[in-house]
Amino acid sequence: MESADVMDTPAAAEGELNIESNQINVSNRKNQSFYVYLAKKTLEKHDDLVLHALGNATTISVIAAENLVKNGYADYVSLETKTIEVEESRRNRDRGGPKEPEGGPVRLVKRAKLLITLKKSADFDANMKKFE
Repeated sequence: MESADVMDTPAAAEGELNIESNQINVSNRKNQSFYVYLAKKTLEKHDDLVLHALGNATTISVIAAENLVKNGYADYVSLETKTIEVEESRRNRDRGGPKEPEGGPVRLVKRAKLLITLKKSADFDANMKKFE
């Protein structure tokens, strides 16, 4: 799955984002303000945007999408929920559970996945000018 990548280029070093995809993988390690900013930058280059979130990051994704719609930058296209199986990371397994040897059995856990598809609003450009 691709995401909005920030490339290691001279432009990235100068503070410019190089956004290649219209997909953003939302994490709970950053707040919704970061994703609102990243979504606006993505919508400058693409007509639509898909926010992908797993587990607890779904809340951040919903708040970011709601802020974009409420402030006139985007309109909802679709919301899709899924339950997927993912491999539990070693970091989570090592929090006090039984220790498994290297190469031990992989544990699959079910996680909620949310995909929010937004499209650029008709007033996007005017709202971006007002914001700047």
